[in-house]
This record gives sequence, structure tokens and C-alpha cells, in this order.
Amino acid sequence: MNFYENIVILHPALSEEELKNAIDKIADLIRNSGGEVLKAENWGRRKLAYELNKQKMGVYAFFLFKSPSQTIRKIEDYFKVFDPVIKFMVVRLGAKQIAALPKEVLGVPAAPQEAAPAGPQAEA
Repeated sequence: MNFYENIVILHPALSEEELKNAIDKIADLIRNSGGEVLKAENWGRRKLAYELNKQKMGVYAFFLFKSPSQTIRKIEDYFKVFDPVIKFMVVRLGAKQIAALPKEVLGVPAAPQEAAPAGPQAEA
């Protein structure tokens, strides 16, 4: 499985509940297509660099996930017909980007576990 980053710009007029539902639908689509969502963040409402679909603001959502490559086609096709989505971009991460990810995101503990003593220590 490959690692991917996905940035989605959602319509700014969505209520908090609609926004949460839209982000949950995207995460569920990834999971149901054989992927695993490692991180999902709502970056909030921001001004766009240029006007998109007559909108000057947008709600940014970020997803970090791993999935088979066939899943990406399903996700992109879904974004094209999902009304709250204004713009999206899916990027496959390379080896250097994966190595730079925080270990807790990848499911590895950040600090090594304390080694327990092998057996009873002899007192001197």
C-alpha cells in the first residue's frame, strides 16, 4: 500500500454538522475502499488564493492515509460529484516524505520502550 496526502477544499457555507458529515463521508470512503486513515484534520475556513466557483473562502480538510492505488481513482471520481467539494488534490508520498512523518502517525511509538531487566540482579 502507498501513503497519500489529500487536501480538500469544501464549500464555506456548510454548517458545522454538514462539515463534519462531509469529512466523515470522505474518511469512510477511504476505509471502505481498502485504505486506512492515519490522520484527518479540519484546517478551518481560509481565504482562497484565487476565486473558485465564485467562492473567495473555503474550508480546508487534510487527510493522511495509506491505501491501494485503485482507491485513488474511486476517491477522485467521488470528489467530482460530491457537491460540498470545491477543489481537491491527492498526492502520493515518496520514501523521503514517509520517513519525515511523525512516528506516532505511522503507529510506531515516539519513544522506545524502556527495556525491562532480563532477570533478578545479583546484589554485591
